[in-house]
Amino acid sequence: MGLHPARLGSAVAVGLLIAGALSTPALAAGVGTVQGVFTTSSGTPIANATVTAYSGDGDWLNDTQTGATGQYTLRNITAGGVQLQFDNAGLVHWAPGVLDQGSATIYSLAAGGTLTVDEQQPVTGTIAGHFEAAGATVTVFAAAGSPATLNGWTDADGAYSIAAFPGTYHVRFGWQSAQQFAVQAASEAAATPVTVTAGQTTTVDDHKLPVGTVGGRLTEADGSPLADARVTLHHAGDPIGFAVTGEDGTYTLGEALAGDGYTLSYSTEGAAELYVPGTVDESKARPFAVVAGQNTTVDDRRPTPATVHGKLVDTGGSPKADMQVTVQLPNDVQFFTQTAADGTWSVAGVFPADYKVSFTTPDYRRTQWAYGKGTEAEATVIPVAAGADVTVDDTWLPGATLVVDAVDARSGAPVPDYCVWVDSPGDGFGCATTGNRVTIEDLPGGSFTAQATPNEDSYYLQSAGRPVTLTPGRTTRITVRLTLGGKVAYTAAARATGAPVPHACAIFEVLGQGGLPDGYGNCTDATGKATSVHMATGTYEIFGTAPAGYGDQWVGRAGGTGDQTAAARVQVKPGKTVTAPAMLLDPPRPITGVLTDAAGAPLTQMYVAFSAFGDAGPAWNTITDTQGRYTFDNLGPYGWPLLFFGKGYPSQWSGHVGNRFLADRVTGTYNFTPAKGAVLAGTVTAPAGSTWRLHMLNAVTGDLMGEFDSSAAGPGGAYRTGLIGPQQVKIDWTYYLNGIDHHGSYDGTVGIPATGTRTLNITIH
Repeated sequence: MGLHPARLGSAVAVGLLIAGALSTPALAAGVGTVQGVFTTSSGTPIANATVTAYSGDGDWLNDTQTGATGQYTLRNITAGGVQLQFDNAGLVHWAPGVLDQGSATIYSLAAGGTLTVDEQQPVTGTIAGHFEAAGATVTVFAAAGSPATLNGWTDADGAYSIAAFPGTYHVRFGWQSAQQFAVQAASEAAATPVTVTAGQTTTVDDHKLPVGTVGGRLTEADGSPLADARVTLHHAGDPIGFAVTGEDGTYTLGEALAGDGYTLSYSTEGAAELYVPGTVDESKARPFAVVAGQNTTVDDRRPTPATVHGKLVDTGGSPKADMQVTVQLPNDVQFFTQTAADGTWSVAGVFPADYKVSFTTPDYRRTQWAYGKGTEAEATVIPVAAGADVTVDDTWLPGATLVVDAVDARSGAPVPDYCVWVDSPGDGFGCATTGNRVTIEDLPGGSFTAQATPNEDSYYLQSAGRPVTLTPGRTTRITVRLTLGGKVAYTAAARATGAPVPHACAIFEVLGQGGLPDGYGNCTDATGKATSVHMATGTYEIFGTAPAGYGDQWVGRAGGTGDQTAAARVQVKPGKTVTAPAMLLDPPRPITGVLTDAAGAPLTQMYVAFSAFGDAGPAWNTITDTQGRYTFDNLGPYGWPLLFFGKGYPSQWSGHVGNRFLADRVTGTYNFTPAKGAVLAGTVTAPAGSTWRLHMLNAVTGDLMGEFDSSAAGPGGAYRTGLIGPQQVKIDWTYYLNGIDHHGSYDGTVGIPATGTRTLNITIH
């Protein structure tokens, strides 16, 4: 069953997401009771399992534990739609016997009634084997969409056994300060996938990779032992080992995998965490290597803390009292205090590092950074050495003022009823109460962006961010030109009877702009009527999300369709409310099927969707169960294109195509064996130090059909990703560097063959 994403509170074209969800109507006000018995697939009671009730909207309602005979009772459950989750020591599933919430049944609970749901845990398989360390932790991680993270330990002989639902997993072994993945892998990226089959045991044996040991001694600044300090060993930034120093300051972290990239930190109660050699700045930690078969000694002397102090006055020399003072690092290690009546302040116990100092008003409206800067990026870096006494005096500058006039982009006529946001620290904000002018005072100096947002009753659209440079004590004036948009009035009714349908919601889409967003627009009222918020002029299709008892649809001229290309076109005009064809709703008709591989084996935990995926992950989708089966029961009785993805198969539409408009239209039962497709590979040259992601979009539909992230890149920026072919794709990218997101695209389209490899080297800029 597909779940509807959250509601979009404004037109999709504007992209403003507002939280919410499509509600499952309650049968009546009040509460009821949910009860039942939880057993294994063979009928053995499962005790001490957690049973949690959620509403049809996914809100937590209550939870309880099963008793010795597997019985459970959930009282005071809000009447209406209820979903049940069962957690047996990490084996989590949903009633009835499915592994994801999207496929779970929404049971109906009447006010004052009792709902009985007896549940059997799906059949499990077992991961078992030996590892050469007794008492090692064994952690089973989800891979390829598997639903669980499970834990166990090796016994005195190194044996272990962990029950798991069918799926694909990675296995990790941890002991002392070492951890490795099966089989013989130092990272999860190199781990061997382990497949669990219901009723069978998968054997995973492993032995230790080469290891060394880590230990040392910590002392105070005067050379005396630093006792009872908590010591942490880090590898690639992750904490992996822990110890506590003894009375003589010594510690041992035991075994760790041989290799480089290790750092060490320590702290005592009430003091900041220090990285060797004696700095709170993690970026300045000294890396070291662990050598196989040897002990690596890491000693350190805790430095003498420094004091940072100063005085804050205004431009006339008068003290600024009760201002919050923050002494901080880029990684947010912070020290706080307040200015006294005479404007002075002092922070003790500051360990060596490079800091920045900021001052904030008591109402948190404005922040200034030493010395006299409006943003952290412009702030002066203040080095603090061991035992130093550092003075940071500053002058609190007068606030800047921004005056904004809004006018019509075409006529220049004044536009009233709007608000302005300035993305400065503290987020300056103001609205036009009379006329078309907004004045925002007491802003910091610096370069920011300002954005104007008209009232929802207006036809005008939100402006793009407008760069503004603000000067302390000065007034900056800008004029924002707003573009006139339009609105759409629409109705929803039962096609068979003509009765109005409330709670039907609209999404406005454009052909070639990709799949549905993760939310929807305004919904019809009790009379079956609704009007959109302002949206950009142009031609749209409407996707209607339906309440219980009806199926979703693309809105056609005289009824629904599952094909966007067959949907009615709505022309949005400037300054007008146009009327769309009625959303004539039909009862849903289930679409179901089984996914299998080329050998006929069921494909579990595969995604199936009726819309393309977005960057945030799959939307409008379901997941195949342990038999490879999927079901949609919220779609109208029309032919729908379906998208399949997961377990190493590239995204592909029904019919094994990359173009949604050419996909098979699915009704009733549709079994599918996904194709392996082709490969797009090459190298990515990106700005040094950046992280990046490629997006492969079908050139006709705009649907996201593949992506690749820099975290998975090989040497020299090598990338390799599966794509269904033949299809033409466009490639765009995002990259993140120095706190800023950048966007770009490859010039032209790229042809993907049906099979084989298409090589393409890409330069990101």
